[in-house]
Amino acid sequence: MTKVAEKPAVVIKNAQIKLIVGFVVVTLAVNSIILLAPDIEMQNYFGNILRPLVAAVASGLALIVVYRQKVSGIFGRSYAFLAGGLVLYLVAEILWAYYSIGLGIEVPFPSLADAFWLAAYAPFGYGLFSLSRLYTKHGKSKMKALAVMSLSVAAFSSYYVLQLISVSDLTDPIPLAISITYPILDGILLVPALLVIVSSGKGYLTSIPWIFVSWIFTAIADSIFGFTAVTSIAGDISVWNLFYNAAYLSMATGLFWHNRYMIFDSKRVNAAHVS
Repeated sequence: MTKVAEKPAVVIKNAQIKLIVGFVVVTLAVNSIILLAPDIEMQNYFGNILRPLVAAVASGLALIVVYRQKVSGIFGRSYAFLAGGLVLYLVAEILWAYYSIGLGIEVPFPSLADAFWLAAYAPFGYGLFSLSRLYTKHGKSKMKALAVMSLSVAAFSSYYVLQLISVSDLTDPIPLAISITYPILDGILLVPALLVIVSSGKGYLTSIPWIFVSWIFTAIADSIFGFTAVTSIAGDISVWNLFYNAAYLSMATGLFWHNRYMIFDSKRVNAAHVS
């Protein structure tokens, strides 16, 4: 008896569930290495090793997407710019690891790595805003949601900046200025991220837009790290490393899905026809 083929919607739904489970398992496995470390120094040591590794995975998947998809059309350009941002992030992570592990010194703040992190906002911004146009439909309800989100993000960013200024050493304005720049830029890019999440598509576009979820993790990590860097207040766990890893792995998950389901592969189609 010939097995009845599953409906495409069922296949996609099952694939989405596997993707979610895979993301959770891998993220927990990676972050458990940090959480099980005996002290904050070892947590940072492992974090400085793991962050470049997961950033390399996300960058590699992004470059594969660009290679297979090329750079024509809005999809091609958007993912090419996302790849550019991820490569800049990867360079920053490698520089940070070189400072802390290769040279064995406390990484200065700001450092050369910050230049690459800040430079990445330009390609990330283009990629995220371009993709948000594809994932959302403009209407009165969506515009109202966008206005509410924008005001909420602006209010949170303003509160964060004021709190940062109130506890900072104002004798050295450069670290404070850079620490403020991160949440402001994160806040700008959070708007399309949040809008896409509340109006995410179904089917091949997936019910969870991983690339935009990644940016929420990044904004949380930047906020925590910026506050601790300026105030020298650190807890018993390097929480920012957990969120940075989750951000890279979420981005990698979205890129894996796009590479698997959203790029037409003529060789695969021809092989299926031959078989």
